[in-house]
Amino acid sequence: MWEKVYLAFVVAMIGGTILSIREVDAQSTVDDSASCESSTMDETLNLIRDYLKDAKAAFNALSQRQNAAFSALTEQQNNMSAIFKKELEELKAANCSSDSST
Repeated sequence: MWEKVYLAFVVAMIGGTILSIREVDAQSTVDDSASCESSTMDETLNLIRDYLKDAKAAFNALSQRQNAAFSALTEQQNNMSAIFKKELEELKAANCSSDSST
């Protein structure tokens, strides 16, 4: 399930990057000047790389949070199991002592 969320997040980041780039948006090709210079393309690629780095960092942060939450839940479950086992042993001991006294 989380993979789908992360994939949607990355796709949204890339789509947002592409839509937000104004330098390459509908530039005229009739003009003899260099309308799509390599520096503009380099800037665009750098923006996309930056957004991908940010998306990767966000993915890693979410993954770490998910792992921490899973670890906390596992620890809580183990603690509850230990408590229940202890209480069950106490109940068994109490039951055995009441049976032997009668």
